[in-house]
Amino acid sequence: MSKQYEYDDEGSHDPGTDDEDWQESVFVHWYDEAAGVGGVSRIGHEPNRPGGGRSALQCFVATADGTRFRRNDYQLPFEAAGSERGFRSGGTQWHVDGGAPRIVIDEPGVDVDLTMENFYPLTDFFPPSSSMAQDFAKDHYETSGRITGSVRIDGRSYDVDGMYHRDHSWGLRKTMTLKSHRWISGTFGPDLSFGSILWHASDESLVKVGYLVRDGEISYAADVDALAYLEPDGLTHRGGEVRWSMPDGEVLELRAELMDAVVAQLHNVYYIDSVCSVKHPTDTGRTGMCDFERSEEHTSELQSHHD
Repeated sequence: MSKQYEYDDEGSHDPGTDDEDWQESVFVHWYDEAAGVGGVSRIGHEPNRPGGGRSALQCFVATADGTRFRRNDYQLPFEAAGSERGFRSGGTQWHVDGGAPRIVIDEPGVDVDLTMENFYPLTDFFPPSSSMAQDFAKDHYETSGRITGSVRIDGRSYDVDGMYHRDHSWGLRKTMTLKSHRWISGTFGPDLSFGSILWHASDESLVKVGYLVRDGEISYAADVDALAYLEPDGLTHRGGEVRWSMPDGEVLELRAELMDAVVAQLHNVYYIDSVCSVKHPTDTGRTGMCDFERSEEHTSELQSHHD
């Protein structure tokens, strides 16, 4: 049975501990294929780090014709948001006091104001006994939905009416327990959203979880497989494939076609988030969106080929 959360959990939480590894983060990837604009945003609060706490920022806005803005930093000073129980890092804020989450970005050459409306309840799909739940995201939920608002980048304005997938996690996060993962999540609309995660932990355990949400009804896959199309650098990729094998014998397959991608570092892990379009498995004239995310553990600095 999937655990579900309420609106009160959309805001920030009291750590209840002085452990340096406690963190809280909000994340969204979004895409309006018709407008040709999408992005990835993550704000991570680490209030117990020495010196008054730290915040992490992943901020990426891109257009289908190649304009992009990228700012990534996991060592920014911790600062409170401009709204109660909100989140802030750098020029990005996440507000929850208007009845629906709202992300606002104010960076050089980039202004974003987007509001999110959920397709289904806030749901935790992670197995509670797994390393990814115990060591990385003990409290965690996800949802997909519609995203609307405005984007201005490099002097060009866009009216956005697209789709998103997002998550929110809080608790102890021990990044050294992750060796690599693939997380493919997205949506076609209220009738079909999807997610999958393949999690390789430092204890060599491998967890595979896949799910479909059809008109609000959740069903779990008996097996899930994902293949990333790696670039020659062995880290970045240009999308990939994912297959859900359902308990009743149904097989759903999707191919993620890259719009644009970004590399971000969080402590010892490098994440590659690829905003992609996907064709509907039965309605050939319909497309959706997803983030084909993967990570690898690294012990040294790495220069992004997507800068």
